[in-house]
Amino acid sequence: MSRLGDSIRAARLKAKMTEKALGKKCGMAESVIKEIESGRRIVSDEQAQRILKLLGADSPVSTELDVAAEPEVKLRPRPRAYVLPLSPESPQQESAARESSDAWLDALGGVVKRVPVSDEQGVVIDHVLTPIIGGKIEGGAPDKVLYYRCPDNALRGFRVYAGDLLLTVPASKAEDDRIMLICYKGQRIVRKLLRLDGNRIQMQTFDSEFRAEIAPSNEVQVLGRCVRLQRTL
Repeated sequence: MSRLGDSIRAARLKAKMTEKALGKKCGMAESVIKEIESGRRIVSDEQAQRILKLLGADSPVSTELDVAAEPEVKLRPRPRAYVLPLSPESPQQESAARESSDAWLDALGGVVKRVPVSDEQGVVIDHVLTPIIGGKIEGGAPDKVLYYRCPDNALRGFRVYAGDLLLTVPASKAEDDRIMLICYKGQRIVRKLLRLDGNRIQMQTFDSEFRAEIAPSNEVQVLGRCVRLQRTL
């Protein structure tokens, strides 16, 4: 199930209502309610709020990217990640920037990592200083994680927009209801995945409306799991 589906199902059970009764109240088929609760059908925030309002639920819901929770740090606050420019305006500035960067990285060794930012072609276009907690970055080895820069609004309905950076940790298998970095038809893309029977994978997008493409598992190479979003302004 998705978090959204869980919220609707919990509210429905609390209201002591069947899927059929809720569907009738919302003007939807019983099968649609079941698909929403199981996570197989994605609804907009407005639709979700309307369903929950009909159920008398007060808590707001969101279809945002399911990111990993920030680990608690008791001894010191986590350094804030920021982007390092790759191309200063002059050779002198470039040299000074490199010396300053190297000095900081030496001083903060084991605390932060200069994580590469990759585009859809796998080309490194930038770097972001990212905190290391307990020798890991969001559970991944510091030298194995990367940021993927979203090239379009294919996942806008999941609150991921063009230019946003998705911190990605290594993964080789599809995970249900997770936004993952994959290689499909020769291109690196991010999609919300759902495993289906018959060794198939459903790749979900949500721009102006929900869409899904299904392909055999052996045609979809899973590269990583997106665990954190860094919004660009």
